[in-house]
Amino acid sequence: MNKIEQNSLIFYGRPDGLGNRYEELVLLSNFAVSNNVFIKYYWNNTGNWKYVCRIKAKNIEIIEVDSVEPWPTKNFESTRYWREYISTRNIYHNKNVTLDFKLPEVEKKYISILTRGSDRVLKRTENIPPGFQSEQDLEKSIQLAKQYLVINEKVLPISIHSEDEKLKNYVSEILTDFEQISLPKFDNLEKAYQDLLGLINSEEIILCSKFSSFALTAAMISNKKVIKFHQYTDPLLQRWKIDYVDFPEYKKEDLIFDLNLPKFSDKEQLIVLGNNFIGSYKIDQNSINKTKLLLSYNKKNYIGFEENFKIFSESSRVKFIQSSIFINVIKEITNILLNQRNRKTKIKNIIRESIKTIKIMGFLSFFIKFRESKNHKTNFFLFIGIEDFCKNLENFTKDNFFIGAVVIFKNLEDDYEYISKILKSCNNFSIHCELNENDFNSKGYLSISIV
Repeated sequence: MNKIEQNSLIFYGRPDGLGNRYEELVLLSNFAVSNNVFIKYYWNNTGNWKYVCRIKAKNIEIIEVDSVEPWPTKNFESTRYWREYISTRNIYHNKNVTLDFKLPEVEKKYISILTRGSDRVLKRTENIPPGFQSEQDLEKSIQLAKQYLVINEKVLPISIHSEDEKLKNYVSEILTDFEQISLPKFDNLEKAYQDLLGLINSEEIILCSKFSSFALTAAMISNKKVIKFHQYTDPLLQRWKIDYVDFPEYKKEDLIFDLNLPKFSDKEQLIVLGNNFIGSYKIDQNSINKTKLLLSYNKKNYIGFEENFKIFSESSRVKFIQSSIFINVIKEITNILLNQRNRKTKIKNIIRESIKTIKIMGFLSFFIKFRESKNHKTNFFLFIGIEDFCKNLENFTKDNFFIGAVVIFKNLEDDYEYISKILKSCNNFSIHCELNENDFNSKGYLSISIV
């Protein structure tokens, strides 16, 4: 990124709801603070969703715009760095993004309920995209909200919030057995912010919908628990790291066996590389700073880890040992020519993306499949499968230039012996294990770094 464009970036935000804008600002601010850069963020009111900006973010200057024609290009939001990597990161509670006004004091305790309607409810019951819901999903949420209040014997009054007034009245009728209150209005504050404050100031936030970034935004700002009625299996939704209360109670199955695998702590200085929606990996920041050569044994077409590694560490080199990006591209183009429609458009897109990859990875990394070597002359890091790592375990770990590795395993049970061998043999290294949240008890990786 040319030293991240000399510490200054321009970003045109989404013209969506407050929750979507908060999400962007959190991801951008976390990135900006971590990398000591500053971002000029254009608060986008060019669409149907128009809000006064009442949010502030560290290392970000926010500018409101009502009209942008033509839409600008070559800004940070159009880069692969943002689209493929930063925009997929997990969202945690922090103080980087806050409301730009003082929160009013709460005079009476209450429980808030957020129900999401209008454009987020689909009439079909199959192939529902993440973030949307069917009419049946919505009805289920309303009934479960009632059950939750009854079973847990909630005595506090409730406050109902929605952008859809008709839906709000419907939920109110269903919950007529419970005391309902109307919150005081605050002068010069738009309805969206009134509702956001209503959620933030409550004792509990009940998500009476399948998903709502607006409700999760309130929970992030206030650091409160969210009661939800649907399981999130899509990484687009799972990345909101909030303290959830599942109703009915949901329990993950216990591990088939207990390896007592080491985990990362919250205090460790970590970098996340890759795309959270496809595959992302945590490594120690010190490792990437010392690495001069990344050796990848990746056989797949997707090279998000390697590309993100190179973006973060421009001076490092990347060598692919078991595959060639160029050959994989040729295979993909051949498959399109033989088996698919819209060939011309698809091939143009592949060529366009390949040019971007060459600019990031370099000419040699793109075209050449390198030979495996046992004699390294510079600090190297591995991205490798667990079988290949164990075949060369001693050669790697006894090499003075070995900095660390991401070692991928396909199944925790099947790879038990490999994992145990690594844990026993790498006493001089720091090892952590991460399991795939969407594939519990199965896929995962070991992150190994020098002590």
